[in-house]
Amino acid sequence: LQTAVGGAAALLSIHLCGLTGALLFFFLTRKHLAGNSDHSTPRIYLAAGMLGAMLVYLASVIFEKGGILLSLSGSLAGQTLAASVAESFYKKGGRRSPLIQRIFSPALMLPGSVLIGIKAGVSPLWIALSWTPGIILMIQQSMNARNTLKYGTPRTVVFNYISALILIIPLFLITRKADPGEIYGQVTNLPWYIFAGGGLIGIFTTGMIAFMLLKAPALLVVLGIFAGELAGGIFLDLHNGNQVAVEKIIAVILIAMGLGSGKINFRRGLAGYNR
Repeated sequence: LQTAVGGAAALLSIHLCGLTGALLFFFLTRKHLAGNSDHSTPRIYLAAGMLGAMLVYLASVIFEKGGILLSLSGSLAGQTLAASVAESFYKKGGRRSPLIQRIFSPALMLPGSVLIGIKAGVSPLWIALSWTPGIILMIQQSMNARNTLKYGTPRTVVFNYISALILIIPLFLITRKADPGEIYGQVTNLPWYIFAGGGLIGIFTTGMIAFMLLKAPALLVVLGIFAGELAGGIFLDLHNGNQVAVEKIIAVILIAMGLGSGKINFRRGLAGYNR
């Protein structure tokens, strides 16, 4: 979509489709997934969607600079680092991953992303910047988790798309290089799943991750997302007839090791979560 219509127009299309689907999701599920109005949440957290728009834009810039593998591995490393740091500041009794996992997982992911960045031929600055979308994602999803407690999942998803559009619409108007009618024609000539798929999938991922962060430690959620992203990347490579990159296989192994690094304290950890 970005290749066909440009970055700002792609963001606008994704979020307009997402808002349409989010509103439908809201009307169908608001009574079943309602929040607790007595729960206190800072109003600034309603701007979580703006962070989402920023991370999508940064991820696309990093992709253009160093390729999909740098974008993905950097995001994974940033999420792992942010989740590990966040759990270190949890109050006593919070849902924490075992200490060995909080240390070992970043120790595996950060060097891996550095190696991929070096192979991509980018500078250390770009390698560090590749971690930024993952860090932003963890901040955004933590905000969404708090919003979910107060407003419920359906409202939280709607708030995400509305706040994102508040940022994206001015960006689109400032940076567009073609007449809106011409851009509309380009978008509508694409297959429906190209211009609508990103927004519709985003409804599911935004709501599901916010829900999971209420039920499990942040680092465990992040590592599960990693495994799914990398497994999906390998599947897409095979489906498209491309050779599976050795780096992706190594990354899957590293993530499996990261998931298993807390196994020693896993049962004790679950007992703590149940309390």
